[in-house]
Amino acid sequence: MKRTTMKYSLIAVLVIFAIVPALIIAAVGVFSSVGYNNSIVESEFQDGSLAKASSLGTLFTKYTSDANTLAKLDVVINAVSGDEKAADKTVQNFAEGDNGILDVLVLDSNGTVISSATGVGNVTFEHYMDTMPSVSTLLSWDKYDTDAFFVSHEITVNAKPAGYVVVVVSPKGELLREALMGTYTDGDRARLVLIDSEGNTINFEGNGLTMKAAQLDRSIMDKLSRFFDSSTSVTSSNISESVKNGTTGSYSYVCGIIPNVTSWRWIGIMEGSAGLSPSSMISLGALLVLVVVCCLIGVMIISRILGNMRDMIKTMNSIDAEEGFSAMRFDVKNHKSELGSIQSSFNDFLDEIAINSDRYRTIAKLSDNMLFEWDFHKERMYISDNALAKFDLKPEGATLSNGRFLDGLMTPEDADKYKRDISAMLKGQKGYSAQYQIRAKTGSMVWVSLRANCITDRTGELLRVIGVMTDIDNEKNLELQLSERASIDFLSQLYNRSTFTTMLATELDRRGPKKIAVMFLDVDDFKFINDRFGHSVGDEVIKFVADTIRKKVDDRGGFAGRFGGDEFVMCITNQEDVENSEQIAMDMIDEFFMGYTSSDGVMLNVKVSIGITYCPDHTTDVNELISFSDTAMYFVKKNGKNNYHIYVPEDSENDEYRDPEGY
Repeated sequence: MKRTTMKYSLIAVLVIFAIVPALIIAAVGVFSSVGYNNSIVESEFQDGSLAKASSLGTLFTKYTSDANTLAKLDVVINAVSGDEKAADKTVQNFAEGDNGILDVLVLDSNGTVISSATGVGNVTFEHYMDTMPSVSTLLSWDKYDTDAFFVSHEITVNAKPAGYVVVVVSPKGELLREALMGTYTDGDRARLVLIDSEGNTINFEGNGLTMKAAQLDRSIMDKLSRFFDSSTSVTSSNISESVKNGTTGSYSYVCGIIPNVTSWRWIGIMEGSAGLSPSSMISLGALLVLVVVCCLIGVMIISRILGNMRDMIKTMNSIDAEEGFSAMRFDVKNHKSELGSIQSSFNDFLDEIAINSDRYRTIAKLSDNMLFEWDFHKERMYISDNALAKFDLKPEGATLSNGRFLDGLMTPEDADKYKRDISAMLKGQKGYSAQYQIRAKTGSMVWVSLRANCITDRTGELLRVIGVMTDIDNEKNLELQLSERASIDFLSQLYNRSTFTTMLATELDRRGPKKIAVMFLDVDDFKFINDRFGHSVGDEVIKFVADTIRKKVDDRGGFAGRFGGDEFVMCITNQEDVENSEQIAMDMIDEFFMGYTSSDGVMLNVKVSIGITYCPDHTTDVNELISFSDTAMYFVKKNGKNNYHIYVPEDSENDEYRDPEGY
């Protein structure tokens, strides 16, 4: 009976997981329909705004065209030329028939009104400025009982500016009212508004005229700078290319440029969005109710399944891998049920794990390699006995890189490298291999080779990191000794030419803003020493010079090398020493000249010639730096020896120096 109950329960769960995705797909369909409806409304909103904006563009084009036409009439040109009354009748006739025009004015070059449709004359135009805008913003006027804007056009006489025609336009005019009046889109939620660069607005709602910035919602006014950041190179044919859409607060808006007008923009404003239709709301509500009912049914079925498996889960949570797997087993009450079969299989699985665990630990004990394993789920570290015997490691509280494992026994440099390696391995979930120095229980640093691999489950989740350490201290020390011998000059125990050049190149790459000094030293009359006292004494001189140089660079960040024969090179990196490099050169010359007593009892005074170069003052190229210091040294050779000389570019421009000693 239990087997049948569990079977049908699982079938019911599967059915639920098939229904829920279908419900989700249906819900997505409802929302897609809503989105489509919104898209239609937005398209209608933009098209309606562009249609009304086109009427505005036509109106502004009319006014600017009127001003342009007037400015070219002979009677107007004559008026600004001296016949002051000649244009009064013309501008009066022009203003008649359009209640949107408050006045038409003719101004001279000083801004004085010399003709007016309303009879104003011999007064200064109150909004006159040096450069009159083609269309002004909304302005207050002393003469008129409403705020208004003006359209102007320059009058020229003999190709020279002589005045302006100014058409004063009322926001209450019939043409402007017709262009702005009314609402549009579904639900009549959209309206068109004119706004100038100062934030003044013109809009008709009902029979009323609204103006000034306070008439618009603050969220719309906050977009003022965005409305006016477009190019003005727009005509009626490409006006749609300048349109900008957006949302702010509870509004959607679309704004655009009026052709050839810089001070005004049109804005279509729609309150709210299309939202959900009533039928969509009902469908969505029904879907939600159905989803809730299905979820409740699923919870009831799953709860029953979990109730049957509660004892099994409790047993699984009680298993402690550290105490072995033999002590804990599932109590199988019914071997014929599906749950009993699962429990029996788990018991067999635990037996196999116990055998594998014992095999794993036995291999670890028999191997010379030192093993460790980090369990991510249990946050537990296993370390093999031979590793615990060699290193002071404590598994308790240790993770891969929290300072309580291998990184706690390394030098700071190796610890940082180890943490970077571990981090890269965990990120890539791959293995890696590296070498580190680790402090053994004896206190000495031991070289080990470490290899580690990530273990993941079938879904790619990280389960464990298993690592193997091998003691390679003897091999590594031998390798380092061989490497050191290959880089050291045998006689002087300084770096050889190749190693010095490599180290200097590295120092130049990482110097940053620091200054570096290079000294090239050559023993004066070394051939004479060899010829008179023998090569054994000559070798002693080389060692004496090398020991003296070493004292100047040891423990001060610098280094030195022998380039062969009696030639030596020093690199000085300590900034204080670099500044005092000339004094250091003089001190060495004095120390060399004080000399030493050879093994044959001969007192030898050694003289040297020193050339000095600086990076970056002379060059940043390693080969040039050495070559320039060599050139500076030969300058000393040529000019008396036993001295120093700082390289100057003229040294390289002279004929190639030849060694006066002839070798």
